[in-house]
Amino acid sequence: MKIAYYTCFFGADNNDRNCIPEAPAPRDSYYYTNNIATYNKLEGTQWNRVFVDIPIKNDLTLDAMDAKLLKACPYLFKELRSNYDATCYFDSALQVNAKEVQEFFYHVFTLSNYSIIMARHPFLSPTWLPSAHNEYKNAMLQPRYATQKDQIEAYMHEQVESGLLDTDCIHYATGFIVRKCNQVARQLGEVWYSHIKKCGIECQISFFFVQQMFKGHIYDVEFNNNLFKRIGPC
Repeated sequence: MKIAYYTCFFGADNNDRNCIPEAPAPRDSYYYTNNIATYNKLEGTQWNRVFVDIPIKNDLTLDAMDAKLLKACPYLFKELRSNYDATCYFDSALQVNAKEVQEFFYHVFTLSNYSIIMARHPFLSPTWLPSAHNEYKNAMLQPRYATQKDQIEAYMHEQVESGLLDTDCIHYATGFIVRKCNQVARQLGEVWYSHIKKCGIECQISFFFVQQMFKGHIYDVEFNNNLFKRIGPC
């Protein structure tokens, strides 16, 4: 089974997401960026670097939005649709274990009907219940999300009014996503990206609602395990 691993960074040099982890699989790892300094730092590493020619906004919210299409719809990028069975997206502040991902991919995808593997939210506990509202409250502590407060609130209200649930669902973290290259994963990505454009950059809130439309297709794993770990500070 062939997996394309990819991460990205869009924004200015002083952004705390400007990290370069080790490439999980040298021939099949892709790093996308619109930052020429980051692109130059990738030279000599085992990453296949891809420069994306869109301007840096010098705004944490707007720069984060530039990464969302790649995150939600990898099949739109030519490097990620070339003879791969799956893609593995991960935040640039994570280090991924390709051997573990390969083994997990085999057991989950070849022995079941799942199309996507994602991690459960690391904050889940007896005091942190699966809830879009809990995600919202935590997000408002971060300026890049707080600037979209009204937009997020309007989006959440619209989804609940449509019949989707604000609570009692599996709460996923969106920093690690393994997808089969199939129609279900593509459809989920397209729906999710349309919701991201409504909700804003806090894409774990929009995914909380979108995942309800794709029950039975997402396999959940623990956030802290052998598949990946956090790195940093960058």
